[in-house]
Amino acid sequence: MLPRDLSLTPVARTGAVLPVADPRQQAFQRALATQLGQSMQAEVLSKLSDGSYVVRVADMAARMPLPANVQIGNQVPLTLVAIHPRPTFQLATAQGGQAFAEAGPPLPEGASLQGSPLALLEGKEAAALTRASALLAKAQVLSTSLGADGAGASLSKAGKVLGDVIAAASANGAPQTAALGRTPLLGAPGADAARIAAALQQGMEKSGLFYESHVAEWAQGTRAQAELAAEPQARGMAPPADPATAQLINLQLNAHEQARVAWQGQLWPGQEMRWEIARDAPDGGAGGHADEDGASNSWQSSLTLRFGQLGEVAAKVVLSGGQLHIRLDAPAATKALLEAGSERLGDALAAAGTPLNTLAIHAHD
Repeated sequence: MLPRDLSLTPVARTGAVLPVADPRQQAFQRALATQLGQSMQAEVLSKLSDGSYVVRVADMAARMPLPANVQIGNQVPLTLVAIHPRPTFQLATAQGGQAFAEAGPPLPEGASLQGSPLALLEGKEAAALTRASALLAKAQVLSTSLGADGAGASLSKAGKVLGDVIAAASANGAPQTAALGRTPLLGAPGADAARIAAALQQGMEKSGLFYESHVAEWAQGTRAQAELAAEPQARGMAPPADPATAQLINLQLNAHEQARVAWQGQLWPGQEMRWEIARDAPDGGAGGHADEDGASNSWQSSLTLRFGQLGEVAAKVVLSGGQLHIRLDAPAATKALLEAGSERLGDALAAAGTPLNTLAIHAHD
């Protein structure tokens, strides 16, 4: 067992592992591939000069960073949550928390401890792996419940791929937070509101975030196959563990989990834009509009644009219970100009059938 005074202080990133393309690393990954999501015990064999440990796990020797004060001879409970880019294990701490540690085969005799390090993962990397481990645990429970008294139960291939995808997305530097538009939505500035709205809708629809639901609509005959061809998945994507593909799949998982989507790209050539849409969870209160199931929801849309003369202008639109509320944030020099046009905005929204309830304009530096 881990000692009671164990802390989560990360091991310093000073050691090295074999490159992920090294044959010994690949052999190590293949040996663990069938055990993704499985729990196992690791015996601590020795401690190396860079602070990492050599452990015996699944009848193999592996090098792994562990929390401070682990003693040689300890039995450490592990759960394998990812294979790529390196095998990564979830481990319990003495305080009942969770940590995630990368692992690799021991260095060849005489090799120096320099290069790409093993590490205890934390922050955004650990958060992504926490989602992966939760999904793997749910998959295991479902697999067991479907088996005869648990006999022959195993983690599904989809569950294993999902764990690798989330790990690959978190390992590729900073996580991607929005679907990326590769081409401008409009050919030039000056389009009317209807064309801009249609372009925004098309950009979000073709982002790839909703590809599976669009395939289902195509199968039911309600969506043309030509519409699918414009989405990233239909243009031929790399395997799921490829970083770019993993980032997109991770965005889809986040959208499903958080009821939030984001798009980033150019509205027209040279005009950068970030757009987010989110739905608040139903709370049954009076502040939201009623869905078919009687629950209430509030929709939020946030848009950020930078103009040559106006500077950066951010708009937040909230639709709740049939009421429309808008907040604008702009440079102080632009605030008066926006206030002068507020009446025109209210009239235009009323003419479109969505009266404006409140408009707040704030200045920022």
